[in-house]
Amino acid sequence: MAALLGASALCEAAAKKPDAKDEAEKKKTVTDEDVRQAIEKGRQFLISQAKPDGSFAGGNLAGGHSALAFMTLAYMGEHPNREHMASGLNYLMGLDATTGFGNRQGYAVPIRIMGLSYIYKKLLGDRRRLVSLLATQDLMHLQAGQALNGGWRYTLEPNNNYDFSVTQWPILAMRDAKWAGIEFPDPTGHLAKSLALYFKGQHQDGGWAYQAGGGKSYGSMTAAGLASLFIIADFLEPNSGCPCTQGRSRREISQIEKAEDAALEWLGKHFSATTNPEKGGRTLYWLYCVERVGIAAGYKYFGTHNWYKEGAAELVKTQGKDGRWGNLEDTCFALLYLYKGRAPILFNKLKFDGVWNAHRRDIANLTHFIERSKEQMFHWQIVELNAPLDELHDAPILYITAESAPEFTDAEKKKLRAFTDTGGTILFEASCGNPAVRNWLTKFAAEVWPEWKLVKLSGDHGVWDALNQMKTRPDALGVSDGIRTAVFYSPDDISCAWQTQAVARRGYLFDWGINLYTYATDGAPLRAKLAARGPEITDRFTGTVKPGPAKTLRIARVKHGGDWEVGANYRGFDHLARYVRAKAGITLQVTEPTEVPFTSGGVAVADLRPGQIAYLGGSADVALAAEEQAAMKTYLAGGGFLWIEAVTGSLAFDQAVRKLVADMGWALKLLPGSHPLLHGRMAGAEGYNLTSRVQFRRALRGHRIGRPSAEFYGLYQGEKMVGLYSPFDVLFSLTGYEAHRCRGYKAEDAMAVGTNLALYFSTLE
Repeated sequence: MAALLGASALCEAAAKKPDAKDEAEKKKTVTDEDVRQAIEKGRQFLISQAKPDGSFAGGNLAGGHSALAFMTLAYMGEHPNREHMASGLNYLMGLDATTGFGNRQGYAVPIRIMGLSYIYKKLLGDRRRLVSLLATQDLMHLQAGQALNGGWRYTLEPNNNYDFSVTQWPILAMRDAKWAGIEFPDPTGHLAKSLALYFKGQHQDGGWAYQAGGGKSYGSMTAAGLASLFIIADFLEPNSGCPCTQGRSRREISQIEKAEDAALEWLGKHFSATTNPEKGGRTLYWLYCVERVGIAAGYKYFGTHNWYKEGAAELVKTQGKDGRWGNLEDTCFALLYLYKGRAPILFNKLKFDGVWNAHRRDIANLTHFIERSKEQMFHWQIVELNAPLDELHDAPILYITAESAPEFTDAEKKKLRAFTDTGGTILFEASCGNPAVRNWLTKFAAEVWPEWKLVKLSGDHGVWDALNQMKTRPDALGVSDGIRTAVFYSPDDISCAWQTQAVARRGYLFDWGINLYTYATDGAPLRAKLAARGPEITDRFTGTVKPGPAKTLRIARVKHGGDWEVGANYRGFDHLARYVRAKAGITLQVTEPTEVPFTSGGVAVADLRPGQIAYLGGSADVALAAEEQAAMKTYLAGGGFLWIEAVTGSLAFDQAVRKLVADMGWALKLLPGSHPLLHGRMAGAEGYNLTSRVQFRRALRGHRIGRPSAEFYGLYQGEKMVGLYSPFDVLFSLTGYEAHRCRGYKAEDAMAVGTNLALYFSTLE
């Protein structure tokens, strides 16, 4: 295939023979930080290419190269007011669509449209109006220059000359202009002609070549063709299974869908991150094409290949010291691959045996709506339950839409339960309100989450106002475990609205999609695609800790008349035990429920023994019968110690605790900063300083302004402190999982608080 915009004035990086060090580096796992640094180096290289006249390159194809560099920087978020962007925009707007791009108008004009589309909403006044006018003129020029057979070629002339490399770019430009809100003549007729050409040019193996009948299928043209099909389908066939009829979707697979599936199969068989499959050469152009397919199709893997991770590793390894990858074109393609592919994943859509994808573009369209609303890139992807649990956590929400009752194995049921018990959120939908799925889901929820009932969401549930104030609401149910709603369920069809992009008519379902994501994450930023899951670690708690005399602590979760088991399923004590064992050599022996159902287990008050730390937690109520109150007093009089925690920092539980304290004849006293638990200097032990720089979850940040310290109350029987009360969440918070409006510490801080508690307990006689 010919170079997209002709030979660049920049030289290719010199090749060298790999040595042992190179091979070792090749095996190194690429990290998100590696990718971030590569992107920034590449960004600075592109910016450095800006010339005084606004161009980014010289030669007879300066216009096309400059359009590509400008488009790349615009996509990467460079503001049009920055000097290199403002002058670049002036330069591009001064180029005539027919004469300003040499003989590569078929590439350069749509790339200019894409660049204009990416900055359009950041402009104001006349500047915005002029950009819109130029983009519209360019789009009309593209439509007029379409080949009679539906393709496009280097020069925009309505003949039969075309190739599939050029043809993808006008299709991309029309999609991006539409997304930006730029008005232009209806493209459906032009896209229908292109679709017919793609059908004609697709080979029996599912791939495409440079032109129909022009040789065997190869990577970049197959990926470009498939990416174009996804765009065309969104324009021409937006319904995909909708509307529903008697609880079922339209089942026939369209010709576009068959062509897409065949091309995806080809890519699964031939993917490589190091070469353009079945062709060779233009590897970075190939990666740019395949990135668009991976994002559009929601695929993490092509075959067994993690396409983004493998491609990112290759690009990080081959980047030049000055930030470039060979020439200007390849640098742009590499940056677009890394930058676009790095975006966080918002939804995982579960693939299972049965009807799981009746509305193929439902979650893709919802994700794109959220992208536009939040002005932030997000992706979605398809997963299966044979994937590792960590892979299910690539996204905060696992979306399961079923139109036939799934037949999950016992192992798959356990994995779904493990997903929610490690912080994941599931959204179930009975596609088309299918009656069989409705019946199945009720039984399935009772089997997998037997501790809690599937009930209609209350009118004051946090999901209704997590971000958007929802007056119109879907009929939704949920499974809540006392900390958060881990399972949401819509018995009615919601996916057709997303599939058909019915924002005007059923916009509340799109608002709900945003609220679901905000609720599940508590508004926390999502991690980039290759970033490790887990809380951010700073240098605020890096000092040496030293345990007291007791090296083994026995802790008992106490049963009471409220939700005593709340949080046990998140295994906060396990997280704390691993940390204090590694940091302080303390072993925690915790008696609490450790498997489903988590409502079975725990320790009755009467069974508490001297030497145990009694943990009493809840998020709703705490109630001890008269005989339990007497047993608690006996336990404490015998040297026991009580740790009370308001799980999620629940205010209702706080009120219940204060009533219990009064009933027991105890007193609560706020611990001063001079208390050893807070400043960390304990008798025979040393912990963290919790009197300053302590950070809190979102729900408490405003409340704790000016008070960056941990907070505990001493529980006193007369003059003797017999326990501690934390009004803020500790155990759940230290897991790093998110819960909407949880009044607790940030994960790192919660772990420091939990560590000080363990150290303090180790000093008790």
